[in-house]
Amino acid sequence: MGGCAEGKEFPSTPTPSPNPPTPPSPPTPPAPDSKILAHSGNQLFEIDPAVLDATLIGNITGQGSRSITDIAVDKNGRILGITMNALYEISPTGTATLISDLTASAKGLTSLSFVPTDINDITSDEYLIAANDDGDVFSIDEATGTAALLGNYGTLGGQTIGSSGDIVAIYNVGIFATVNIGDDWQVDDYLVQLDPQTWEATLAPQDTGFDRIFGLGYWGGRFFGFVDGGAEGTPAGRLIEIDAATGTAEILFDSDVRWFGAGVTTVAPGIS
Repeated sequence: MGGCAEGKEFPSTPTPSPNPPTPPSPPTPPAPDSKILAHSGNQLFEIDPAVLDATLIGNITGQGSRSITDIAVDKNGRILGITMNALYEISPTGTATLISDLTASAKGLTSLSFVPTDINDITSDEYLIAANDDGDVFSIDEATGTAALLGNYGTLGGQTIGSSGDIVAIYNVGIFATVNIGDDWQVDDYLVQLDPQTWEATLAPQDTGFDRIFGLGYWGGRFFGFVDGGAEGTPAGRLIEIDAATGTAEILFDSDVRWFGAGVTTVAPGIS
């Protein structure tokens, strides 16, 4: 997965916050048909937050044998997907069209999201970011497939805070991610809030109780995690809900789908 940039200096040892920030007032609601999207390596699903049901949209085609490792959805509903070495635009029915191959600087990225230039201004422009196992955050140039380092999640107790799977950014709510502490991928993941200037992570007070949270969604004040059970896992996948105040999570339903990632429009509704 992604490597470290030499000579970088980022904030270290972020501390768990006992009082995570309360989301401000909700943004303008999106179109009624906007839902949380989630995916396996080659299938696209829609998650209806009202009934917590996963509906298969279709197979993701056009990327060959490459697996989609994450998707991002902008405020207009445009969907982009990333593999380990390429960036695609994905149609609402699942057809993937190559945008650009990724250069060496952009490979090994797994967490993908559109982020507003001003999280509190719904009219602001958006740009594409991704993160890697080392907690490095990059902007991605769609035209060239190159990545520019923006910042880093920091460390906790001398251990790296790395991406465990996803980032989500919502207007007037904030930028959040699922992370792993240290090099042991079997330890449980945390929900964190990211500073859009430094990309330093502020951890929720407790871990989620789940690892391999490869997808993160948000809707109506609720955070949803998509857990991959692994090649031999039983169940293959799980949808969980993460309590932003405590960081803990509970199972909503098990599935026979290995969840590789998720995406939601940046104008998803806030607290309903």
